[in-house]
Amino acid sequence: MLGPLTIEGEWRNLARRDRVVLAALAVHPGEVVSAGALADALWGERPPASAAKVIQGCVYRLRKLLGSHAIETSTDGYRLTVPPDQIDSQRFEHAVARAGVLLAAGEAERAAVVLSDVLTLWRGRPFDEVADWDVARIEVARLTELRQLAQESYVESSLRSGGHEGVLGKAQALTAEAPLRERRWALLATAQYQAGRQGEALETLRRLRVVLDNELGLDPSPEIDALEQAILRQDPALVVPSAPPEPSTVCPYQGLKPYDVDDAELFFGRDDEVATGLRKLADRSILAVVGPSGCGKSSLIRAGIAASLRSDRRQVVTITPGLHPVRALAAALPGQGLLPTLVVDQCEEVFSLCPDAAERAAFLTRLTDHAATAPLILSFRADRLADISSHPGFAHAVENGMHLLTAMSEADLRVAITEPARIASLVVEPGLVDLLVADVAGQPGALPLMSHALAETWQRREGRTLTVAGYRASGGIQGAVAQSAEQIHGRLSPEQQPMLRDLLLRLVTPGPDGQPVRSRLPRRTVVTGPESDVLIDLLISSRLVTSDDGVVELAHEALARAWPRLRGWLEDDLEGQQILHHLTQVADSWESLGRPESELYRGVRLAKALQWQQDAAPVLTATESEFLAAGERLSAAELHAAEERARQQIRVNRRLRAALSTAAVLLVGALIAGLLAAGQAGRADRQAAAADQAAVAADAGRAGAKAVVQTDIDTSVLLAVAGVRMKESPESRANLLAALAKHPQLVRSMKTEKLASYGIQVTADGRRVLLYDANGTVLLYDLASGRRLAAHRPANARPEQCTWTSWRRSH
Repeated sequence: MLGPLTIEGEWRNLARRDRVVLAALAVHPGEVVSAGALADALWGERPPASAAKVIQGCVYRLRKLLGSHAIETSTDGYRLTVPPDQIDSQRFEHAVARAGVLLAAGEAERAAVVLSDVLTLWRGRPFDEVADWDVARIEVARLTELRQLAQESYVESSLRSGGHEGVLGKAQALTAEAPLRERRWALLATAQYQAGRQGEALETLRRLRVVLDNELGLDPSPEIDALEQAILRQDPALVVPSAPPEPSTVCPYQGLKPYDVDDAELFFGRDDEVATGLRKLADRSILAVVGPSGCGKSSLIRAGIAASLRSDRRQVVTITPGLHPVRALAAALPGQGLLPTLVVDQCEEVFSLCPDAAERAAFLTRLTDHAATAPLILSFRADRLADISSHPGFAHAVENGMHLLTAMSEADLRVAITEPARIASLVVEPGLVDLLVADVAGQPGALPLMSHALAETWQRREGRTLTVAGYRASGGIQGAVAQSAEQIHGRLSPEQQPMLRDLLLRLVTPGPDGQPVRSRLPRRTVVTGPESDVLIDLLISSRLVTSDDGVVELAHEALARAWPRLRGWLEDDLEGQQILHHLTQVADSWESLGRPESELYRGVRLAKALQWQQDAAPVLTATESEFLAAGERLSAAELHAAEERARQQIRVNRRLRAALSTAAVLLVGALIAGLLAAGQAGRADRQAAAADQAAVAADAGRAGAKAVVQTDIDTSVLLAVAGVRMKESPESRANLLAALAKHPQLVRSMKTEKLASYGIQVTADGRRVLLYDANGTVLLYDLASGRRLAAHRPANARPEQCTWTSWRRSH
């Protein structure tokens, strides 16, 4: 409103009547303006009959532009409900009042800064759209007078803060602009006196007397007389010490970035830790600083210990492991000569980022060997200490040099806040240090958040003063990072916001424990086009991202913890983020190796990556897109080749099945023939066996028959026995008995007891005979004499058990 009406540059889109209605409502924002008053502002004393409808149309269009709740309708009229800090006339009035309070409190320099900034809001005559409206004329007159007071207060504040040389010309211009305002003549004379121009100061006061007498017929006020007397006697109270040096135009706080070796002059609050670390390094040649994320490990080993070593003219080399720690180490260390002090910052990256276990082991071995010959300084996140146990040699070395970094004490925090400000010629408003210390206390990981909040407070400083209001406006310890990131997100167009999301997600890796881990990636792997290149520069200028030697990374992992939007992005698609980070690494390796097919995705990994690309529609670099496309083409070619091989195999199988069917038919025929042959052979064998048995039986019969007719005793008996042995049958036994009966001399009778004989057996020598009784008794007789020799009956013996063997066993 302090000039032509504008709404964030959209004033050209407003019709004249809409602008008049808005200006009329903004004269006294928050107060109800009747439809009649708006009609008076629009048409004066002769509004048309359709005035009410026209005003309603204006309000409708203004609501579309400002928001549906920007203008409230009531029974009495309309009320503008835009917050006061969004109307320049209201901001101006508030700032002038605040400057008066600061000037009264002795904060002249801050008052001058506040007034200098707010006076730039004026771009012309205020409320020009309703300049003829009586209500507006009163407000314009009030604001114009307030502006003149603000201009005079600005000159006075500058003079009281020692800035007379900078406002001498301003005081002369103000006096010429309004020569009847005594205060301006007094300010000009004071500025001339402070600049060493006593004569000019007295001449200025003389001219004032002339102007007042000629124009108003009045004498100057007593204050002018007192000022003239003070100048004549050269009152020391008129002399203000020269203004201190201009504050540095460079922020003395690093924000989320750690302090590096070159920032040692701004690194404060860790003097005791630096001294302890240097002593331990001198004693053991290794120092391992361990602590939670955000406790200041990187700043300590870089800006504290490494800077101290460099000031002693010792060579220091600093690296971070990254994806390929062995490569980073080889690039940093000389191939020969005296080894320098090696600083390995964020050493946990060898476990969280390096995917190759062999390379990881080789890197840790080289660090262990280095510690044996030259100083080694490490920083480790405390939650990754357990990973060290996988390499015993390195773990033992770290154990000997471990230093646990704790949270800063209150005194150290105060030094870390005030000393960088002092070096930059800044002033810290009383109360700000206490507020910061209270917010940081008990939060060991809040140091980067505090540094970022201080950097944002520096952006909102008043002159050289860091203020409590600026700190609160930044969002404080917890909100400064989120507010800075959210402001960048809000400034982007809807088309650019997804690009910012994809860019930041590339720079954060979900760790195994779910905590976000920074990724250090070559800039070429995250630039997907000119727009993303511009976004990277924007994030770098905002100190949310750092870039060094073509490598891009988040300024600190605290960004992922403190910015809810980024946390939400990370939680939305955890698996997708893992796919993206792996794809970025493999695609870059594929490109650097000359795009060999052996490096392409295959199988399940390719399928998952393609499915993720289709579902999430991420913005990929040209290399990543070509990598996936090449993998898809190779997969299709391999599938086509496999299908062709399958079709060829099917044709071969068909021919084999035909051949096998023919062979099976032939085999069945052969089996049938074989079974028939086997049956015939069995029958032939059985017939042959029967023929053999019949032949034997015939031979036995012929032998027995010859024995019966043979006259020679020996031949007769031998034939009869042979017949029995060839085929024992009733016929062969009958032939034997017949041969014996034919020769009575071969048969002899022997008288025994009367018994029911069960069996008879002759001994091998033919001299005795055994008779078996049915009741189990065995009787032994001598064949020569017929006399019974013995009798035996075993206990519980059955007849069939009574044999010659049992006899011999018992006798």
